[in-house]
Amino acid sequence: MKAKNVLILLLLLVVAAGLSAVCYFGVGSKSLGSAKNIKQGLDLKGGVYIVYEADKQTPSEEEMAAAVSMIQTRLEYYNWTEAEASIEGDLKNRIRVEIPGVDDAQTAVDDIGSTAHLTFCDEDGNVLVDGSNVKDAKPASSGTDQYLVSLEFDSEGAKAFAEATKACIGKPLYIKMDDMIVSAPTVQQEITGGQAQITGNFTLEEVTSLANRIRSGSLPFNLNVIDYSEVGARLGADSLRTSLFAGVIGIFMVLVFMLLFYRIPGIAADLALVIYTGIVVIFISLFGITLTLPGMAGIVLSIGMAVDANVIIFERIKEEVNQGKTVKTSIKNGFSRALPAILDGNITTLIACVVLYWLGTGPVKGFAQTLSLGIIVSMFTAIFITRLILTSLLGAGLKNPSFYSSSKSNAVKVLPIVKNRFVFFAVPVIIIITSFVFMGVNASKDQGAFNFDVQFTGGTAIDVNIGTEFDNSEIAAIVEEVTGNKNPQVQKVGADGTQVTIKTKSLDTETRNALRDKLMEKYSITAESFSIQDVSGTISKEMQRASILSVVVSCIAMLIYVTLRFRDVKTGSSAVLALLHDALIVIGCYAILRIPMNTTFIAVILTILGYSINASIVVFDRVRENRKRYKTKEELIDNSVSQTLRRSLFTSFTTFLTVLSLYIFGVEDIKEFALPIMVGVICGTYSSVLIAGNVWYTLSGIKKK
Repeated sequence: MKAKNVLILLLLLVVAAGLSAVCYFGVGSKSLGSAKNIKQGLDLKGGVYIVYEADKQTPSEEEMAAAVSMIQTRLEYYNWTEAEASIEGDLKNRIRVEIPGVDDAQTAVDDIGSTAHLTFCDEDGNVLVDGSNVKDAKPASSGTDQYLVSLEFDSEGAKAFAEATKACIGKPLYIKMDDMIVSAPTVQQEITGGQAQITGNFTLEEVTSLANRIRSGSLPFNLNVIDYSEVGARLGADSLRTSLFAGVIGIFMVLVFMLLFYRIPGIAADLALVIYTGIVVIFISLFGITLTLPGMAGIVLSIGMAVDANVIIFERIKEEVNQGKTVKTSIKNGFSRALPAILDGNITTLIACVVLYWLGTGPVKGFAQTLSLGIIVSMFTAIFITRLILTSLLGAGLKNPSFYSSSKSNAVKVLPIVKNRFVFFAVPVIIIITSFVFMGVNASKDQGAFNFDVQFTGGTAIDVNIGTEFDNSEIAAIVEEVTGNKNPQVQKVGADGTQVTIKTKSLDTETRNALRDKLMEKYSITAESFSIQDVSGTISKEMQRASILSVVVSCIAMLIYVTLRFRDVKTGSSAVLALLHDALIVIGCYAILRIPMNTTFIAVILTILGYSINASIVVFDRVRENRKRYKTKEELIDNSVSQTLRRSLFTSFTTFLTVLSLYIFGVEDIKEFALPIMVGVICGTYSSVLIAGNVWYTLSGIKKK
């Protein structure tokens, strides 16, 4: 039996080593599953993304498909093989284009979205028919199941097409999009009547694509740029390097903490965490998830939260051991009693992730994907892998109860939680009132209640890696001279003070290029040192609306879930009121510290809500368990909170460590994300320990059970 358990441990070590090897080397000639095969977002690799909007209010599905096809054709023409174009927006009238690694971003902006020019030419390149005369092009099939493209011309086009086909019998008729040949069918006979077919050995996908390309040559609308972002390759590489370093440091600190505080269970948690990390990296690579800066933050944060399940389990095991039960029984009971809290906590966090993915845009969706993947994998590793490791360690001979508990008693100092509830309520009220004062003071100075980023107000933001020390006023003078904007926002960022963020009202292409050229000349830098984002007022209003809707929808969904799960509306209401406390504190943090409020604000708020309700559920799970043990509700709350306090503090500490590493070592965008998350972890712990239970007590009254 002992040999069997030793063998299992060795196999698990081999699995951990194998997963690590796959993460580094991959499998096969294509290195499947390797970290190097993970698709990198523009903020890590550099490049440009553009959002085009049709100037037609309600374009048809076919028209938008044709526009996407036209853009994809141009992406292929410029050999941007990793670029992607997709329809987005509630009205389905926008096209989002992402081009990693592009060298000339302005060429992409100018050329990709301009109306395509479709022509029908002879072998010598003479234009015989103009694409504007094509009324329609659609996929079709013949009676013999052969796929073809059906063409329809207007009266002028029908006449020109008849003349063209008559002149090209037995020769190819070249269909060109701009300078790119889309198709070159051989003309069999003169075609009159304005109807034609392009036949060949086509698949359905091929004729659909060809029809879209031909139809895009006569789009009944223009595509206008409403959102634009350009990240220099150097800035992207710096972001990737520092974020990876921050992630490694965060994981290392968590591994050390678990080993020091939990001994043998800590070893099990660390091995499970290595397996967890390997699975997450491989899945991201295999599933083709695009990794962005917020996505990397989601991974690091999920690692901190993954420890939560292990902490809940280990604290339960310790309690069982201290009650004099055998280690085997303690492990079994510890897992079974911890399971409800783990499932409830993670499901509520997944609710926040679903809302983020539903209502968020590119980077926020990436964050939601990686965080939700991390949560799902963490439940698997905590419930199954950690248990397998612990039982194998026990079977291998590590049976001493002291290995599994650092104390000999379950005696917990009961804190007067309920008695001091009004003090605990007063502290956040004071902080919230203070934040409102800051909002009012800043608004009176015409600085705005919040430091809204251009993503929320519209405008142009330019990040520049100067490389050397510089004077803010000198940069501001250049911006004013080139753009004519008075009092632009010029902020020195980065730990070494060699980077700057410039925010102005929206700049047109010519002005933006002129400013970039001036700064390049002044500081002897290259285009790779720039990251430019241009957001329209339409986009910014939608982001503000999405932020509010995200929080409201998440809170309602969590309220419903917790109420149904605990069969008590007071429990759900208490949890949501605690969430409202956390949201107001974090929003106040944005106001007081003047943290730029942008798309990551949505991710921050919903992450905190998911994290906080996770902690509150652990408390309420213990309340549910202790209901028959204590005579009064005051005793019930005081004892339940005190019994779960160690878990709350340890989980918060490990999560705080991982986010702190992001703040210390991350780039500026990550710091702006990590700082409010750290504040949220602190206030989330405060609300789960000192607010949620007291709200439940207040709603329930103070009568004896």
